[in-house]
Amino acid sequence: MFTDRSPGRGPDPEADDLLIRAAMEQAADGAPALPDLVPVALVQGRRRRNRARATVGAGVTGVLALGVFGAVVSMWSPEGGTQPTGTWSAASQSTTVSPPPSPAATETPQPVRTPVHIEPTPGETGMADLPPAERARQEQFQQQAAALLDELLPGRLGTVRPVDLAVNRYQAGRDGNTFPVIFSVRPKAAPGEATPADPPCRDIPSKGLRCRSAMLPGGIAFRSVTAVGDTKESYSITSVDLRFGYGDSTVRLSVGGDDSTMVSAPVNAEQLVTAVSDSRFLELVKYADSHPMEDKEHTVRGG
Repeated sequence: MFTDRSPGRGPDPEADDLLIRAAMEQAADGAPALPDLVPVALVQGRRRRNRARATVGAGVTGVLALGVFGAVVSMWSPEGGTQPTGTWSAASQSTTVSPPPSPAATETPQPVRTPVHIEPTPGETGMADLPPAERARQEQFQQQAAALLDELLPGRLGTVRPVDLAVNRYQAGRDGNTFPVIFSVRPKAAPGEATPADPPCRDIPSKGLRCRSAMLPGGIAFRSVTAVGDTKESYSITSVDLRFGYGDSTVRLSVGGDDSTMVSAPVNAEQLVTAVSDSRFLELVKYADSHPMEDKEHTVRGG
C-alpha cells in the first residue's frame, strides 16, 4: 500500500496510524480469533503454587521421618544415649570369653549382692588375683548364681551371697546362723588321666550318712549325700551334697551347717534335687561347662 501526499505537505501522523491499522486488519482478515490467555495463566499459576507447597510439605515430612528414625536408632545402638541397660551387663567387651547368660528381660532386676570377703590363707590365691576381665566375668556369674539359688532354695536358708575367695564359694545366713554353700562346675581330668573313683553309694547309719542315686530330667544321673559334718558335746550338724556329670565337668551343689552354732543345714536332698532340675540352673551349668572358671579335677598318679 502506498500513500499519496500532495507536494509541499508535511507528514500527517494520524493519517499514517489509520493506514497502518487498516493494513493490519486486512492482513488478519479470515484468521481465527486469539484465545483468552488470562484464565490459562491463572490455572497454571495455581498449579505451580500447589506444587511448591507440596514440595515444601514433603521436605518437612522427610525431616520429621529422619528425626523419628534417628531417635529409634539411638535407643538401640551402642552409641545411643538412651540405650536400655540390662541388670546383668557384659563384664568386658575386650575379653574373648562370652559373658554368663543374662536373665530374661521380663524378669524383675535383681539387686547386686555385696560379696562376703574371706582373706586367703598363706599361699592361697583369691579372685582379686585374677586378670580384671576374668574377675569381672566370674563376679557376674556369682551374682546370677546367688540370685537364682536364693530363689530355688528354701527361704529358711536366708539370703545367698557370693564369696570373693573363689567363684564356687557362696554363703547364706539367717537368724545369726551362717551356712556355707558350694556351687561348682569343675572340668574333668583330661582323657587318660586317673581320678579318684566315687565310693559306692550306700547308707552308713553309724556315721549318719545317707546316699541316694537317681536321675534328673534329661537322663542326668546324680548322687546326693546327707552326712554328719561335726559333733560337739551332745549336738551334731549335717550337710547335704549333690553331684552329677554334665558335659566335660563335674557339677556340685552343697549346703553345710553352721559349726559355730551347731545348726544343721536347713535343706534336704530332695530340695537340692528340685533346685538343680530347674532349667535356669542348668543354663548356668551349661555356660560354666563351655567357659570353665575352675581348675581341672586333681589327678591320681600311680593308680
